Amino acid sequence: MKVSTGQTPISSSSVRSRIPVAAPLLDGRETEYVLECMSTSWISSVGRFIGEFENSFAKFCEVEHAVATNNGTTALHLALVALGLQPGEEVIVPTLTYVASANAVRYCNAVPVFVDNDIRSFNLDPDEVAAKITGRTRGIMAVHLYGHPADLDPILELAEKHGLFVLEDAAEAVGAR
Repeated sequence: MKVSTGQTPISSSSVRSRIPVAAPLLDGRETEYVLECMSTSWISSVGRFIGEFENSFAKFCEVEHAVATNNGTTALHLALVALGLQPGEEVIVPTLTYVASANAVRYCNAVPVFVDNDIRSFNLDPDEVAAKITGRTRGIMAVHLYGHPADLDPILELAEKHGLFVLEDAAEAVGAR
């Protein structure tokens, strides 16, 4: 495959060598744990590793509880259901994010309202959020992108002023402060 930039063609192999996305690090007891899961027939949903992960993750995040889900979209959907989001209500979501943000809102038959991101942080622009709040707005979904947490202080102030919930999607910024 060749990628053209309008100048000299670049091969896909040279692009991959210059822009690494991620590399797995498997230098511990991964094989042992996978074999244990297979031998006990607990490869998903339950088993000792789920509880251990939830407890360890809660401790890492300095919270009382953590709940493991099969993916981030499910986590967002469950959070919106737990917050009582109703059909037709609006949730402000960023334009620059993964589609799961809007999809989770739609799974509740609610309406995602798109807000532009601040070009300095790539996170929600609080001024844009303020401009999109209506009488149907129920919440704000802040998505912390590329390891950078959103500036939550002005977002939380807006939410308190208007009686809105704030749901944080920190899938790309776990541990960031």
